Amino acid sequence: MINSFHPVILAAVIGAGAALAALVVAWLVRSSVVKAMMILMALVFMVPAAYVFVGLNPGLFDSRFRTYQAFYKDIELGMTREQVLTLLERHYPADGSRKRPKILNDTPDALGFFMNPETSTEPNCEGIFLTLEGGRVTKRVYSAD
Repeated sequence: MINSFHPVILAAVIGAGAALAALVVAWLVRSSVVKAMMILMALVFMVPAAYVFVGLNPGLFDSRFRTYQAFYKDIELGMTREQVLTLLERHYPADGSRKRPKILNDTPDALGFFMNPETSTEPNCEGIFLTLEGGRVTKRVYSAD
């Protein structure tokens, strides 16, 4: 099987490389006009990389993701179902600003959560999937949208 990069990722990597090359040229030349042009080119080349960075790290700009990811990080192996639900209450109080995740797949062997998209239509598929054995968490998986 051949491994390949998504074209958007590839454009970001090439753009970041071109930006670095433009900054090196700006550092080496003496003409202030050429320096300014190279710095401007570096900024333009960084646009695809910035776009990909923001797209892959939505928690930097959206508190829905930060709260949901903090909830996931606080779930520890060995916790009981009740402890997980108490943790859910702590991160998503009834009178809080964030809407609770939807509980999905609530069985004796599994417990799943989908992030509430609140007022946004996208992304709407961030998931936390827990495997339970004997009423305790044995595996946790975070599924990004």
